[in-house]
Amino acid sequence: MTTAMPPIDVVILTWNDGPLLDVAVASVHGSEGVEARTIVVDNGSDPPASPALRDGDLLVRNDANRGVAPGRNQGVRAGASPYVCLLDSDARLHVGSLAALVAALEADPRIGLVAPVFDGQTPTASGGRAPTLARKVGRVLGRTAEYDGPEPTGDAWDVDFAIGACQLFRRTAFDEVGGLDESFFYGPEDADYCMRLRLAGWRVQQVAAAGCEHPPRRRNRKLLTRRGLQHAWAVSRFLWRHRRYQHLVSR
Repeated sequence: MTTAMPPIDVVILTWNDGPLLDVAVASVHGSEGVEARTIVVDNGSDPPASPALRDGDLLVRNDANRGVAPGRNQGVRAGASPYVCLLDSDARLHVGSLAALVAALEADPRIGLVAPVFDGQTPTASGGRAPTLARKVGRVLGRTAEYDGPEPTGDAWDVDFAIGACQLFRRTAFDEVGGLDESFFYGPEDADYCMRLRLAGWRVQQVAAAGCEHPPRRRNRKLLTRRGLQHAWAVSRFLWRHRRYQHLVSR
């Protein structure tokens, strides 16, 4: 007798996102082919978030903005499902995408994390090659696409990392590497997480059949702001931490 898989935990971190949050939650509730439980972590919104949850969902409230990695770790650890999805509060899953991601994850026990292709972006712009100093400089100068690499083929393909706006992963993989690094307050915790998964022997893939609507990140040229400086410092730490593992970075 086959035991049914428990609902997937979908963790949505929010901070002052207003009605966008309800759109994200509704996309989870509209999933087909799999059962999903929504875990919303309110990172100190003012006024407090009041998402339209259903029975079995969970709302976790923080008094202040703890940062992306701590908030997401908190949501993951509030659940128990063997599969966990991280979804941005301004993202919307396509119907059937969650099931497509689960199928891709189950296709190979070595796959630790899978991600969709985002609307309006090439597959490689939805993830792809890990950040390097040259790519960061080229992006700032507007001369290169930060993550673009060779166009993928097939139903799923291996990537250096997948953007954290939507990721589905095994809880065992998350636990093995210790979750997201909470010393990253604002980026690039997603790239660091994927790199550490790959160092531990897990594969990271994008899935053609899975789609997600998510506004592309706007390029922030205002470096001398608190958020800009936080991000620049975090990227510098990422590049220094992984300098010895360039063999894991696609050329």
